[in-house]
Amino acid sequence: MSAVIAVVAACPPALAGLPDLDRIREILERIQQILVMGGVALAAVGALCFLGLWVASFLRKPAASAAVRHPVFSGLVHLLAHVPVALSLVAGLGVVFAPLAPFVLKALAAAIVVAALVWCLCVAGLVMGGTARDLHRVRRAALLAGTPWYCLVVFLATYL
Repeated sequence: MSAVIAVVAACPPALAGLPDLDRIREILERIQQILVMGGVALAAVGALCFLGLWVASFLRKPAASAAVRHPVFSGLVHLLAHVPVALSLVAGLGVVFAPLAPFVLKALAAAIVVAALVWCLCVAGLVMGGTARDLHRVRRAALLAGTPWYCLVVFLATYL
C-alpha cells in the first residue's frame, strides 16, 4: 500500500490523471465573484425598492381634513424604522471592533428582515394616507428602513 502512495506522490498530477487543482481553484474563485456580483445586484434592487417607495410617496397628497389622521400608525412606523438603522450600526461597528465581529452578519440579517417589515408598513401608511405630518413620517421611515440595504451594497462591493 505504501508503494502505491509513493508512486502516486512521485508522479505529477497530469500523469496521475488528476485534474489541475489550480484551475479548479480559479473556477471556484470565479464562481464566488459571480455570486458576489449577483448579491450586490440583489442588494441594489432592494435599496432601489426603498428609494422608489420614497419617490412614489411624493405622489400621495395629504388629506385636507384632520379627520383622517393616523398619528399613532405613522409614529409607530417611524419608530420601528430606527431599529434597522441601529442594527446596521451594530453590523458596521462589528467590522471595526473585534468583539462585535461575530454579530456582523446576524445584525445585518436581522436589520434586513425588520426593514422589509417596515417597508410593508410604509406601503400601508401611504395607502391609508393622512395629514402632511403623517406622510412625512412615513417617507422618513422608508428612507431610514432602507439603511441596511444601502450598507449591504457597500459591504458586498468590498469583496469585488
